[in-house]
Amino acid sequence: MKEGIFFAKEFERNGVIFYLEKGMRAENIITKKLFYTLAKQEIEHLEAIENFIISGRYDTYRDNVKEVEFEIKKFFESLEEKDRLEKQLEVYSMALNMEKHGYSQYEKFYNEAVNEKEKKFFKFLMGEERKHIEALVNVYSYISETDDWFHKEESRVWNWMNL
Repeated sequence: MKEGIFFAKEFERNGVIFYLEKGMRAENIITKKLFYTLAKQEIEHLEAIENFIISGRYDTYRDNVKEVEFEIKKFFESLEEKDRLEKQLEVYSMALNMEKHGYSQYEKFYNEAVNEKEKKFFKFLMGEERKHIEALVNVYSYISETDDWFHKEESRVWNWMNL
């Protein structure tokens, strides 16, 4: 369990840094919003990990947090012009690989967990990584105008992005 907690804290911390740096360099406002939203969620994951360490609880912080899709949809609908141009598309591949790595590590720790509380915690983190993968795939598909990026079955398509 100690190894899993250490990994989770470092992984989420690195995620915050990654998304902030890449968001600052992004040219597309939708990419910026997505990456800043993901950075905020990585901070929330860090809080959840700390809460789990201290109290064994991690779920209460989610009560008033909006999902990535909700945040992006609200932002997307507020835009007068919906620019699809993003020159730094490789950051999406980097981000997707990072999130997939996190998912597989959390799955490993889930399988190694010795009690139900630990299993539920790592399953929760797996679910969070899954949502980030979905968001990355959907926004990338929109800005690259590619309908089949990294296998559509990996995500639930955000049809509201279709113009």
